[in-house]
Amino acid sequence: MNTIKIKFIAALTLVSLLVGAIVLILTPYMVKHEIVENALEHRSNTFEKSIKHFIEEHGSWGSAGDAVAFANSADFRLVEEVSDINQIPIKVTVFDQNGHVLHSGSGFTIGSRVDIGSMEDPEEIYVRDEVVAYMAATGDVQLSPWEKAYLHTLEETLFFSVLMAIITILPFGIWHGSRLVYSLKHLTRAVNSMAEGKLQQQVPINSGDEVGVLAQAFNSMNQQLVSAYKELETSRNLIADQAEKLKELSIRDELTGLYNRRFFNEEGATLMASSVRYNQPLSIVLGDVDHFKKINDNYSHATGDAVLKQVSKILQQGVRASDLVARFGGEEMVLALPNTSLPEATEMIDRIRAAIADYPWSDVAEGLSVTMSFGVSADESVQSLERRLDLADTELYRAKREGRNRVCACEPA
Repeated sequence: MNTIKIKFIAALTLVSLLVGAIVLILTPYMVKHEIVENALEHRSNTFEKSIKHFIEEHGSWGSAGDAVAFANSADFRLVEEVSDINQIPIKVTVFDQNGHVLHSGSGFTIGSRVDIGSMEDPEEIYVRDEVVAYMAATGDVQLSPWEKAYLHTLEETLFFSVLMAIITILPFGIWHGSRLVYSLKHLTRAVNSMAEGKLQQQVPINSGDEVGVLAQAFNSMNQQLVSAYKELETSRNLIADQAEKLKELSIRDELTGLYNRRFFNEEGATLMASSVRYNQPLSIVLGDVDHFKKINDNYSHATGDAVLKQVSKILQQGVRASDLVARFGGEEMVLALPNTSLPEATEMIDRIRAAIADYPWSDVAEGLSVTMSFGVSADESVQSLERRLDLADTELYRAKREGRNRVCACEPA
């Protein structure tokens, strides 16, 4: 960033030197030119009067003889006396409209003829709105000692003026360059921070120039970007929440809130594979509400639904966070108990069975009594979820046959 500051100062210095050089070169030239122009204008006016008087006296003009006659006439001597023509700071040649030399400043002969087109920017002399002669400067400017001293003083004054201007401009350039670099550093730092993920950025506005406008535009853009990002994050979180809710709805049983059978089959297969891989026990339990059809018939389907909801709560309260409980279908529930041996599973499920039997069902419906039967399978030699479910189902039916409200377990072979 310091490169910009150096370039800015260098540009100011270069411009100052360039302007100073132009002034130092052009001013003396223009002064010399103005001296010559003023002298030529004065002599031109004098020649005009003299030529006019000559024409009125002699009645002719424009020939070589007229040129010689004019040069030897009292009118020309009047020119020399009045204008001091030989003191002009540059040699001049005067010739009539046909090119005949009236006064020679560079070796021409009076009365000889010159090519008007070859003379550089001759001064026209008019009489009654007609060009009767020309005056052209020839040779170098010959300045007087006073004029030379004046030009020398002028050149010195200009030189020291330019030097002082540069000395004055440099501190200003350093100060202004520092301000410019300071503002750009803030902008660069803010942009880099945004690139690193720190979106909330604001930079100071120290001026009303283009850099200040850029800083203001950056702040406005940053605010809009941050606002848009927050809205996007809000929308993204909302979508994620909605997706999570939809996912939860898709894997939950609507009535009981337990996982559904499809989810149990997927998660149960994962638990089964982990059990086989790491040689850890996994107990599978199937449970069924005893005489559920009679509950629906004798009370109502609403009472049956209330029974299923309460049974589901008791099941969830009786298991661990790592255990999986699902509604397998109708009044049938299924459980997967990882890292749980058959005796441990049987003990846990028997506590749950007792809790269901002891629940005050009369609060749900007068005279209502609810029990559940369970079948447990934990044979590690059976490495298929479907086969363990079949074994648990066999034990469940055995519990039903033996009087219900009991837990039957499949002993390993």
